[in-house]
Amino acid sequence: MNDRDRPTDADDPRQRLVVAAIEQIEQHGIGQATVRKIAAAAGVNIAAVNYYFRSKEALLAAALEGSIRHMLEDGEELLARVPGEPMDALSGLLGYYLEGCLRFPNLSRAHLNDAFQGDDYSGPFPVLFAPVIERLRDLVQAAVPGLDQRAAAHRVVTALSAVFFPAFFAGLFQGLGALGSPADRLAYVRELARQTLAPPPPPSPSTAPSADITPSPAPRGRRRKRG
Repeated sequence: MNDRDRPTDADDPRQRLVVAAIEQIEQHGIGQATVRKIAAAAGVNIAAVNYYFRSKEALLAAALEGSIRHMLEDGEELLARVPGEPMDALSGLLGYYLEGCLRFPNLSRAHLNDAFQGDDYSGPFPVLFAPVIERLRDLVQAAVPGLDQRAAAHRVVTALSAVFFPAFFAGLFQGLGALGSPADRLAYVRELARQTLAPPPPPSPSTAPSADITPSPAPRGRRRKRG
């Protein structure tokens, strides 16, 4: 979530409900975001939720989908820059994901709530983010000469895991102080980008025998003399 998630028309009750739902998810977690709290934050009565969305679940789904679409729009600008300036664009993209998750932890977890709770990846975030992951793989492969698709996929998995895991579980690494300041986080994502865009290692020399060498026949034992 960022400032772009806020309504452009403050007189639109539907949009106010969406923004209020996003704020309530972030403040209290998706499990504690009640219709009463959302309506009060939006400055409307509870009946407005049913009028515009029919149910709390539909309102929460609209809030989550709206926030992820804004995130994808912002990320698109950085993805489009990868072919021309891969290092800066990729580190910027990873930094955007990291800072967003750290700034809005409850909202970020809510996007994957069904995945965490029920191994369900049919929600807006997994569905809408899947093409981004594949596109990023293709961009990394194109940016690194000699890198095959599988290796590019491995690098994308590593980079995104290294961003989302410490963001979702920031307390786990708090004692290290590794990501405590903006400068630390910038250095971190630039190192991730550098590793992702590094040239592939040279192939290891083959240990198999050369094709033009014919193995010597196994020695035969001596025949016994007959008595």
